[in-house]
Amino acid sequence: MTVNRRLASLSTAVAVGVLGALALAVAPAQAATISCGNDPYEIDDPSLGSGNPVITASIEVGGTASRSLCQTRDPLPGKTLPQDVDYIGFTATEGQAYTVDLVSSGPGLTEPFVGIVKLNDDGSTTSVPENTAYTGRRSTTMPLTAGRYVILVADGSQQAYPDNILATKTIEGSAGAYSVRLTATAPPPVLKSVKITPNPVKGGDSATATLTFTGPILSGGTTAPISSSNGFVATATGSLLAPAGVTSFTIPIRTDRVSKDTPVTFSAWVTGVGPTLTTQLTVRK
Repeated sequence: MTVNRRLASLSTAVAVGVLGALALAVAPAQAATISCGNDPYEIDDPSLGSGNPVITASIEVGGTASRSLCQTRDPLPGKTLPQDVDYIGFTATEGQAYTVDLVSSGPGLTEPFVGIVKLNDDGSTTSVPENTAYTGRRSTTMPLTAGRYVILVADGSQQAYPDNILATKTIEGSAGAYSVRLTATAPPPVLKSVKITPNPVKGGDSATATLTFTGPILSGGTTAPISSSNGFVATATGSLLAPAGVTSFTIPIRTDRVSKDTPVTFSAWVTGVGPTLTTQLTVRK
């Protein structure tokens, strides 16, 4: 599961499991069976999607919060989403963008990722436009409205247990320790233009899509998908991962032979933020 799909799944699950007890207080004691290191809040979310997770920690803008992810395998059939998701609250200023960085993580966190959601007055949460690095370790929002927001921290890795079942990975003690930093930043770059050359192109020949961004891609890189309206005639191939620092990115386009000139529309975007731009490629017979 990709980072962005994991974040979407977690955001939905958090919204379903309403943050009913959302006072910034310590969660009720849980029946933990493993040591969770120096994190008094653990296990703070043993029932994601069915219980009432609480925000058990907060972070100041410009500051760092240190926590632990701590989880055991759920009883069969088990979960595919992380069992433990940490919630760290902060207050946003009107019109300001923010970046959360995972600045350190223990050896038990092999697929850690961070994200941000808005905390509504009724305790529910809604997603916000944010660009998450494909490493999962950085997420930057577009300018936010004033109010309370929540940083989500989780780990998407799984493990095979002795009965050969792949399930939520056990993470315990210092192996699950991590630190996140929250900073006020410029918003992430969005897609500025998309162009395919040559255009038109003879069917069976290749072409190149060039995606140009409004600024350098942020640390950790990002995905820049491009989709085709007719993948049988022309489709993108190769990596869709734009590395950090680039302001433009090229993606190969494969075409097939056609019996008549055929237009194909390509749509491209920066994951999580900004507009979807389109361009049309004509594939000649």
